[in-house]
Amino acid sequence: MKLGDWPLPYVRVKCSKCDREGRLSKEGLIERFGPDREMFVVREKLTEPSCKRPDKKQPCQSVLPDGLLVQAITAEKDDEIIDKRLTAEAKKWREEKK
Repeated sequence: MKLGDWPLPYVRVKCSKCDREGRLSKEGLIERFGPDREMFVVREKLTEPSCKRPDKKQPCQSVLPDGLLVQAITAEKDDEIIDKRLTAEAKKWREEKK
């Protein structure tokens, strides 16, 4: 998914190893990286330089914690939603986009 297609007004990035977490505005990230930058690249560029992992030979363990919510928001049908617990929240986000 490209940054411009991310349906939330923010992007959260979290390290699954050290629990560092940050939340940035989508608009600010678009200014910095452009709307066509892939989300996995944005995630990496946000976390890699400041990652505190002791072994730099190992990859950074950063994740996009809202990934399943984004999947639920962008699903064309409710039965395509991976985590059904997110259905109601996804519907709220879809309504806000209209």
